[in-house]
Amino acid sequence: MTSETQMAADAALPVGEPQFAVVPSAPGATWKIRFGSAMIPMGHAAGQNLVTVLGLRFMTDSLAISAGAAGLMFALMKIYDGITDPAVGAWSDRAQTRWGRRLPFLFAGGLAMPVGLALLFGAPDFGSILLAQAFVLLALMIHATGYTLLTIPGFAMLVESSTDPKERTRLMAWRTYGNAVGTLLGSTLPAWILGALGPSRESHLLVALAVGAVVFTATVIAVWLLREAPRTTPRAADLAKAPHPLRSLAHQVRLAWHNVPFRILAIAHVFLLFGTAIGSAGLAYFTRTFLDLPDSALGTYFAMATGAMLVGMTPWVWLSNRIGKKESYIAALAMFAAVQLSWLLAGPGESMILVSARGILSGLAGGGMILCAYSLLSDAVRYDFITSGERREGAFAGFTTLFDKLSSAAALAAMGGFLSMMGYVSSSSGEAAAQSDSARLAILLCESAIPAAAMLAAIVAMLFYRLDPAMLEALETRRIEKED
Repeated sequence: MTSETQMAADAALPVGEPQFAVVPSAPGATWKIRFGSAMIPMGHAAGQNLVTVLGLRFMTDSLAISAGAAGLMFALMKIYDGITDPAVGAWSDRAQTRWGRRLPFLFAGGLAMPVGLALLFGAPDFGSILLAQAFVLLALMIHATGYTLLTIPGFAMLVESSTDPKERTRLMAWRTYGNAVGTLLGSTLPAWILGALGPSRESHLLVALAVGAVVFTATVIAVWLLREAPRTTPRAADLAKAPHPLRSLAHQVRLAWHNVPFRILAIAHVFLLFGTAIGSAGLAYFTRTFLDLPDSALGTYFAMATGAMLVGMTPWVWLSNRIGKKESYIAALAMFAAVQLSWLLAGPGESMILVSARGILSGLAGGGMILCAYSLLSDAVRYDFITSGERREGAFAGFTTLFDKLSSAAALAAMGGFLSMMGYVSSSSGEAAAQSDSARLAILLCESAIPAAAMLAAIVAMLFYRLDPAMLEALETRRIEKED
């Protein structure tokens, strides 16, 4: 933390009655909170990974939409997300229901996301590219809305569930476990199904229905388990003074920008997600066009990555407690960059042993990145409460989700535009058309140098991060002393 930030924190330490009352959890509910915290990311990761890994390729190779147009559609989703994410976060902060502030949003997201998946991958043959583009855009909008409704309350509930930084790290580990399983179900399972049945439109629809069922089931389980989780409830007087969510976007932007730790983490997060999204989407093209491998190889890669992510979670938790979250985060980013650069050495007919080895190393790095990134973000949101006395978890969760989706959308939009510029040829058969050397080079760069450069940029941003658990604990102690 900079000296200016420290001075501001000391001056802003809240005194008096807290803005929100905390509703404690029921006795023995800890395991339900942890397991419920895992089910939320399992659902939204499954639905999001399906679109991230196969969405762009399905649009170019099955619907004959040009790579540039497909990328533009993801960019339009970026604008839509920029409006809805912070609004939903503020809306969930204001909500008052018998289920609390967050659970109704979770359930609505668990309904919307599967509908968006079914519409996208079940798009009918309109006989018109323009109609197909409009239909797919609508499907992406419904899918994005569901993702927002799932992720924002889920992250806000994690911050509300404990005041202990170590317990929030444990909850983040459970969320990462759930994210890993969701990644497996949203990337490996679809690729194996397509490898067995072929890349037809019917096969893609079957995949979308299967993943949609996972999203809905995981959400219902999460809502049931988290009904007893600790939560905060707003006072009527504070609700009356709070701006409407749709009119508070500028205020929320200032709120996030003035939280220096959150600002730095957000910048690093954008680069992280840009690199991972373009690497995941690029791999679907890379294995087919550059390595001449079937989709089953893509599924095997993600299976190895997910297994490694699950196995590596305990060591990452230990390492983050041993050397610090920031240092562990930087190590994971560097490891992921090295794996992506290794694809520069690959060629047609690449051994599945080497493909699987890359999957394992990528999964290990990915688990560390997810765990440390969101654990650090939860600390930054807690820092906001300590220095302001206001419960704004939903607003910060909205911005966190906004970074997630904007980065992924920007990556897919940039990748689509880059492929189109380099001459990538679309198709309606489900199979890849013959590609020029320049298009193949573009695919190679999207899988190697571009993700690695994004990780390097994230590392540079993290060098400016200063907030650590000791500082956070000291600030919280001073807050309590002033209140007393």
